[in-house]
Amino acid sequence: MIKTQICDMLEIDYPIVQAAMGPFDTKDLAIAVASAGGFGMVSHPAPRLEDGLFEAIQNEDAKQKAIENVKEHMMAAICEVGEKAQGSFGVNFRVAPEQPDVPFLLDALLEERDRNSNLQKKLKMVLCSAGDPTQLHLKKIQEAGMLRFHTVPSVYHAKKAEKSGVDGLIVTGYEAGGHVAYEPIHTFVAVPEVVKEVNVPVIGGGGVCDGKGLVAMLAFGALGIYVGTRFIVTKECEFNDKVKEEIIAASIKFPKKAATIVTQGVYGPLRHLKNKYSLELFELTQKMQRGEISMMDVLLFETEGTYRAKGPEGNIEDGAIWAGQASLRIHEMLTCKELISEIMNEAKQIMNNFAKTYV
Repeated sequence: MIKTQICDMLEIDYPIVQAAMGPFDTKDLAIAVASAGGFGMVSHPAPRLEDGLFEAIQNEDAKQKAIENVKEHMMAAICEVGEKAQGSFGVNFRVAPEQPDVPFLLDALLEERDRNSNLQKKLKMVLCSAGDPTQLHLKKIQEAGMLRFHTVPSVYHAKKAEKSGVDGLIVTGYEAGGHVAYEPIHTFVAVPEVVKEVNVPVIGGGGVCDGKGLVAMLAFGALGIYVGTRFIVTKECEFNDKVKEEIIAASIKFPKKAATIVTQGVYGPLRHLKNKYSLELFELTQKMQRGEISMMDVLLFETEGTYRAKGPEGNIEDGAIWAGQASLRIHEMLTCKELISEIMNEAKQIMNNFAKTYV
């Protein structure tokens, strides 16, 4: 069995962490991953479509309404995972300046955990992302007895997070889906350099989808893997099945070209699977950079497409499909238990073969 310090820290069987992936709460996925021996993650949900994503960006009354609805939604999801998961899990907060709900969500989380024995037992870590790790209110996480991890894309950001007092780091390279860094520092560069420069545990992600990726990250000194796109293509993930089918079809649709494209997003660059929507958003991004349109024009188009593909509509041409470059390597839908077992078995086989072949 492959066990690392991360397994002990997070109280999990396998060093596999499910990535946070909005715009939904991913509670069903978190339950399945945690129950299969990995570390499940409740994602920070976006405001409901009916509340108006774009309105929440620019209107104060709409913003306050969205904050209350997100808080109610997220707390319900966390409590459900705490009740149903058979293992440990965490919660993600996007802590960017554009995310004014975090202080309210954090206080609500701590209050609920104080009175909820399931959360006291199973909720082990809060993962912060897309923002400054030195914000003072984030100290409340560790004061309440939970671990605080932060997602970083570079050595600079890793050192800043370590200095702020985090317990561990998620290092994600530019291959990752959804939110990526402004600078294209890739996983095989970022992870080993961060490991060399910091003294806290590191989990590596971005393009990692199987046992080969786990072995690579362990070789780089990481203590586990952070897996997003591959967990989308599981039977328990609440994203629309049409999205999963599009990811599976990526290697056939794009035999010569990259299957994904990076555009502007609310919190910075976003990696999408290529479709009509993402290509149009990319063109808008280029126009904005040339000064032909405003950032608000881009954000309006982006927010309008946030739910179309992943939600009930399943509009895979006119909606956002946030996915990583690993899409080209995903060819079947599995249960979370099957996937985790496959990753671990492949990793063990590779390591055993290495020991026999390279001595």
